[in-house]
Amino acid sequence: MEPAQRKLKILEAVVEAFIKTGEPVGSKALCENLDFNVSSATIRNDMAELASLGLLEQTHTSSGRIPTELGYRIYVDKLMKRIPLTKYEQSHIYDMLYPTSDAPDHLLEGAAALLSEMTGCVAVATSPPGEAATIKKIRFIQTGRCTAMVILITSTGSVKTKLFRCDFIITPELTEMFEKTMNERFSGISVTDVTPAFMQSSAAALGEMSILMTNVLLAVNDAAKDASAANAAVKGQSNFFTMTELASGDGKRVMELLSHSRELEKLLMGADSKASILIGSEINHPALSRLSVIASHYTSTPECSGVLALIGPVRMNYPKIVSALEYTSDIVGNMLSELIEYG
Repeated sequence: MEPAQRKLKILEAVVEAFIKTGEPVGSKALCENLDFNVSSATIRNDMAELASLGLLEQTHTSSGRIPTELGYRIYVDKLMKRIPLTKYEQSHIYDMLYPTSDAPDHLLEGAAALLSEMTGCVAVATSPPGEAATIKKIRFIQTGRCTAMVILITSTGSVKTKLFRCDFIITPELTEMFEKTMNERFSGISVTDVTPAFMQSSAAALGEMSILMTNVLLAVNDAAKDASAANAAVKGQSNFFTMTELASGDGKRVMELLSHSRELEKLLMGADSKASILIGSEINHPALSRLSVIASHYTSTPECSGVLALIGPVRMNYPKIVSALEYTSDIVGNMLSELIEYG
């Protein structure tokens, strides 16, 4: 075996041993686990050279070595062998997500909860960007003598509801008229175009009918505003308490980031279509500089794309987690596609 190839094999073995045990890896332990014969002295020399290249580091003089960020980067880019999901694991993911596939928000919440449970990481599922959504359909359901609910459905599968009250008794004929009038005016309109100016022009176009539909228009406006907002489901925040990599105060900063959907969405949307791995300081946010992020897009239509992501320790099981994330992303995309097509 060529020396360069041997050193990469040793780096791979160190990373995988450290991921498994969390303990610095020594030359003696490597000798017992390598799939080729080499002396302990050669391993020590190779490990020292890997350290000089910035791929390994020694936390204490007498201890073994652990991977650096650069060492992890070489590992995930060039050495990592993905561990495929078993048929049972694939079926489990599908069976757990199917009951949540009645609405996009439920599905994303379910996907985040499932990924967090499977990996022990914090899971994030972002909704498709609202700016790309158009109004597909508006429905009305009477909820009382003088109250009703507007249901706004967008091209990305998002469903937003708002209750409203009228100063008169609402009849089935009136709800039918509301629905016909609103769909004629709003169908195909971008949710971001539903501005105060647009609502004023809509009211003017209704003429005398606007007297009956003031609260209807306000409810549609509020539903469109909700549909345009960034949204992210976050699950497994308690897992941060078990991540020893986080220094004092880091957990609070991470939790603050997770509470700001727009900032979180912007951070994650740079992910590739398949799993994108950012390690430590590569993440463009100080709150995550001691962690790793694995993110993957799900796509159901050209305008309906979001991100599933896992935030966890740099010492995470990348080969298995990447496979779970990509498979879940595919399932979510397929289920959303069916929702949008038949919604």
